[in-house]
Amino acid sequence: MTKKSITKSANFVKNKLMNLVTQEMLSPLTSVTGMASVLNQEIYGPLTEKQREYVEIINERSRYLRSLVQQIISLAKLEEVEQTSEVNPVDVKNLCQQIVKNLEVERDYHQVECFVLAGGSEHKIGLFDKEILEQTLYNLIYSIIQSSDSGSEVKLHLSEKSEELNVAVWVSHPLLGDSFPHSQLYSQKLSAIKKKSNSSLELNKSQITYIELKKIIFEKISTLGENSTANHTRALLALLFSCQLAEQQGGTLWIQDSAESGYRYILVLPFSK
Repeated sequence: MTKKSITKSANFVKNKLMNLVTQEMLSPLTSVTGMASVLNQEIYGPLTEKQREYVEIINERSRYLRSLVQQIISLAKLEEVEQTSEVNPVDVKNLCQQIVKNLEVERDYHQVECFVLAGGSEHKIGLFDKEILEQTLYNLIYSIIQSSDSGSEVKLHLSEKSEELNVAVWVSHPLLGDSFPHSQLYSQKLSAIKKKSNSSLELNKSQITYIELKKIIFEKISTLGENSTANHTRALLALLFSCQLAEQQGGTLWIQDSAESGYRYILVLPFSK
């Protein structure tokens, strides 16, 4: 066997083992969630206030763990999909709405709302590999939810331009305004861009390119210490993964800073022919 075929075989076994382990994790998690739900309904007798509080915590964390396991399963499936990429018409708005629904546990935990908006035609139909597109959008939205302040609204705006899908993502907060997650990562770079610019238009609207964005994220992840939270690390890794998936599809993910709209992620993906 060649080195390439050995690596391919090892990855196949790794993915199958990961899928088996995660599937086995789902069964007890489902049982725990079911039993917690039964207790919460007080079928076998009334609960004290403290018992009810503990049951709700068990229920909530079980649902959260289940969502993480399902994400691992999706990532394992994605590697298999990459070997046999298949392009089909995809209703992107419906897909985004389904992703937002699937992230309900995350949204509830962080107390964040999500809205999907579409410019022009109501439904954005384009040719994509649905599995890869779904993971690109999922990880982007997941990353933003993880980093958003309680009470924030995550908004996605879909539009078409020159045979490309454009997804603008930003965050609004009733008290903090458009305080974008990870904004501290980009402020220094954007300040440097503005200082070099002589145009009043560019001063009002500057951007970090995909290559710069990827470099900033990678450097931040590599310098994270033990004091960093797991949520923060996962959010950055999900954002980096979304960058890589966008590149894999011939697209880009970059950040825009505007005096009018604050920080925005702009995901641009070409429609397949």
